[in-house]
Amino acid sequence: MAVPTEIVWERDPHTEAKHTLLRRYMSAWFPIMAKQFRGDGITFFDGFAGPGEYTNAQESSPVIAMEQALRSDVTRYGTQTRLVFVENHRGRFEHLDNLLDARFPPTIRPPGLVMRVHFDECVDCFERVIAEVGGWDGPVFANLDGWGVDADYRVVQRIAQQRSSEVLVTFKDQFFIRFPDGDQKAGERVFGHSHWRNVDQLHTAEKKPFLLDLYRQGLRSAGFEYVLTFEMLDEGGHSLHLFFGTTNKVAVERFKDGLWKVDGVSGQRFRDPRDPNQLSFDIRDPDFTPLESRILELLGERDHNLEELREDALLETIYKKSHVKPAADRLIDRRKVIQVSTGPSYADRVLRLAEPQLFC
Repeated sequence: MAVPTEIVWERDPHTEAKHTLLRRYMSAWFPIMAKQFRGDGITFFDGFAGPGEYTNAQESSPVIAMEQALRSDVTRYGTQTRLVFVENHRGRFEHLDNLLDARFPPTIRPPGLVMRVHFDECVDCFERVIAEVGGWDGPVFANLDGWGVDADYRVVQRIAQQRSSEVLVTFKDQFFIRFPDGDQKAGERVFGHSHWRNVDQLHTAEKKPFLLDLYRQGLRSAGFEYVLTFEMLDEGGHSLHLFFGTTNKVAVERFKDGLWKVDGVSGQRFRDPRDPNQLSFDIRDPDFTPLESRILELLGERDHNLEELREDALLETIYKKSHVKPAADRLIDRRKVIQVSTGPSYADRVLRLAEPQLFC
């Protein structure tokens, strides 16, 4: 959708899906981190907070964060929980500030909960406003959901340097369509370097995958050991790209658990944007063909045990670890793969690419 000019606008299906994923992940993040970091405290930072509601929905990322932070399984630990929201539109800032005070008045906030709303540009104020609430003493989860080229690499890089911190960055598809045509200053802000300009030498079909992979590499270079990326498509074919950066492998599993809930996510379809040949699929009716192809590709290089294939699926695909064994079993049934050793653990089960057969 186009960048809105009004204070409050209609929530589109992409945003609804994003909120569903964020709520699911935050429902795990807040209690786990509150228990683990009682002495340091935890911080949720929203760099592009918006007005806090929509014309057709009362849910928003700030509201989701506040609701999750106030749950009894979070507050019982007495951990200082800091929520910092930044918005650069005066009208939306005022709307958000008033809305949060009305829906979550100080009387219902526990002593350890600190909430701040700031009118400023994210990149100009993020270090200061997080420092003001003591946020750099503990882990930070940063939600960077801007309108195109708003997620400055300096923000991502600083968050990555913070112990046990994570980032969720959103790009709309128009960014990868318009951006290569030339906003060079925007490119430097997003990627933190000028290497992205090599996109000019590529064919049109190669530009988007190149930029996606470059940004994924950038998150890893910043310090996020694990980077999950996927593309959501609505019924009109409009797409949205999400990048989740973390230093914790378990966090990747938790995030994927939210994605793969059996009820699906707001009618969205998903695919791995790094594979231009992959068709999108509904979580409620998934297509495991790309996973099977990935397994065959890896086994074409060498033998792998099942645990190695599970790790690869977790970290390098849109699929979960639990999807690998059924996929491998199907390949064995079709005589494309053979099992050369077995045992009680996944690491004991070694698979090998089957020799081609003339007759089956």
